[in-house]
Amino acid sequence: MADSWDETQGNLYAKCVLARMEYHKCGSHPEHEFLLFFFRHWIDGCSAQAVVSADRAVQRQGCSFKQSSELVCPSSSDTNAYDSVSIYGSPRDAAPQLQVRYTPYSKLCSFDFPTSSAPSALQVSTVLSLVHRQAPAYQLYENQCYWFSSTVWGSLKELFRSDQDSECGNHHARGRYRGVALGSPTKDIEAVCAAYQSEWQKMLGTPEQVKSHHEAKEAKNRHKLRMEFEVEIEQVRRAKDAEIERVRQSKDAEMEQQKAEIERVRQAKDAEMEQQKAEIQRVRQAKDAEMERQKAEMERVRQAKDAEMEQQKAEIERVRQAKDAEMEQQKAEIERVRQAKDAEIEQLRARLAALEG
Repeated sequence: MADSWDETQGNLYAKCVLARMEYHKCGSHPEHEFLLFFFRHWIDGCSAQAVVSADRAVQRQGCSFKQSSELVCPSSSDTNAYDSVSIYGSPRDAAPQLQVRYTPYSKLCSFDFPTSSAPSALQVSTVLSLVHRQAPAYQLYENQCYWFSSTVWGSLKELFRSDQDSECGNHHARGRYRGVALGSPTKDIEAVCAAYQSEWQKMLGTPEQVKSHHEAKEAKNRHKLRMEFEVEIEQVRRAKDAEIERVRQSKDAEMEQQKAEIERVRQAKDAEMEQQKAEIQRVRQAKDAEMERQKAEMERVRQAKDAEMEQQKAEIERVRQAKDAEMEQQKAEIERVRQAKDAEIEQLRARLAALEG
């Protein structure tokens, strides 16, 4: 547990607090006893509980681990204790797993730790380690599951005292097989409590060592990652430079092609403009020739009109003169007739005067 380190939160087990412990006993042979711990912890900022069991089982040479589902002869010299801790998750998740592992079982006692004196999971693990070292070998009459559960229970209550009392439904059933008491763990509880402070100080040093180790490892990893990152950056940079050079060359070739195309288009446009200029010059010259022709035609028509007008003027003058001569003749004739009339009148006057006289 001391080696469990999180980069952001430190040792996680030091932050899990024991809220409650329960003492349980199986109903079937051989009436196995075990403890349940209810640890308070945090998940995503929310308070939660995790159930952990602790008990002592039997380990034989060449055999798998077993709970105390069978009794071992006290003279057996190859019997080692197997003290195990199992994590089940939340109380809801733990219930079916515990039923499978320990059924049938019943709760004998429970004890709630106040927040002010509740031990952490790291402190509970220290107590469990000390209890195991008190008797690492499994002995049928002294150091079996009854002894283990009672010693852990008593040590925790003694080390982390509280004004609250245990809730015990059947206190006298603890540490007994078919009603027979199998020894008292009082001296072992005292030994565990006496050794606890020095062991806890060693445990406190372990997280610091672990922290220093993790920090050094993390610094080494950061340096390694930085070097790898720099190498990767250099590779990326070179690849980028090569890609940039390739793109530049491609762009240069493209620009050369574009320049050649622009020059070809410019020359084609210049040739087209020259053709257009020649066509414009030809059209202008044609227009100028047409205008000269039209001017000559207009001059010819003008001169013809002028000659016609001169002829008309001469004809008009001739007609005028003829009219004038005719008018003179008419005037002379009128004068002659007037004179004749005047003479005739004078004759008539003379004849009239003769007649009157």
